[in-house]
Amino acid sequence: MPTLAHTRVTAAGGQPTRWVVVLHGLLGRGSNWRSFARRLVTAAPAWGGVLVDLRLHGESQGFPGPHTVEAAAGDLDAVAEGLPGPVEAVVGHSLGGKVAMAWAARRQGLGPVAVLDASPSPRLQGRGSESTQEVLAVLRRLPPVVASREAFVERVVAAGQSPPIAQWLAMNLKTVEGGMSLAVDLEGMEALLRDVFRRDDWAVVESPPPGVRFDFVLGGRSMTVDAEARARLERLAAAGRIGLTVLPDAGHWVHVDDPEGTLQAVSRALS
Repeated sequence: MPTLAHTRVTAAGGQPTRWVVVLHGLLGRGSNWRSFARRLVTAAPAWGGVLVDLRLHGESQGFPGPHTVEAAAGDLDAVAEGLPGPVEAVVGHSLGGKVAMAWAARRQGLGPVAVLDASPSPRLQGRGSESTQEVLAVLRRLPPVVASREAFVERVVAAGQSPPIAQWLAMNLKTVEGGMSLAVDLEGMEALLRDVFRRDDWAVVESPPPGVRFDFVLGGRSMTVDAEARARLERLAAAGRIGLTVLPDAGHWVHVDDPEGTLQAVSRALS
């Protein structure tokens, strides 16, 4: 079994005594979170950050199926065991948030678990993730090889995606004979997304293992966590059983739309 690609981030001159694993969303990679993690550990040098490429993402290729959230959580064990200190926290956005909840249910020694705009509820119709499904549909329609990075971006924008999304997706290109190709296992990505929609994580959120505390950070403009799930989280927060921060001006990409609010919320969770 291969080991997930990952990168450590520490404060300048810091010697962390504990580690926080940071997990990206679908079609992302650990390096997307480098600046966020650097600010996080600079403010709290006792923590070191671990930026992980989840299975089928970035440099973490060659993982056997089935491609599920549970399998992605299991992959993290080998990363944790190779670190020079205990992993005591995990931060996950979107797909990474679902993986974080699954890992919290099986990994001993975790404390703070910060879930960024991911729902504990199943979403059998995929409501709230329509934009992600549209991106996958666009990628399926692309030719296997495009002439250049610029040609890829132009095609994705012409298909209705924004230039920033097109540039972000272009990070997954690789050079091949005749131009560039998307280094993404689309069938595997779709399998992961289907499992995200199937999973019900309320059991671990409402009855967490000893020492685990969940903190949810939601975008006020995001539909990923629907009204029923939000109300359930609000009841747990009112009872002091979880932390809950809603960033009113943020959409699903909370760390992009409100980087300061997201950083403050995660910092509070780690403290």
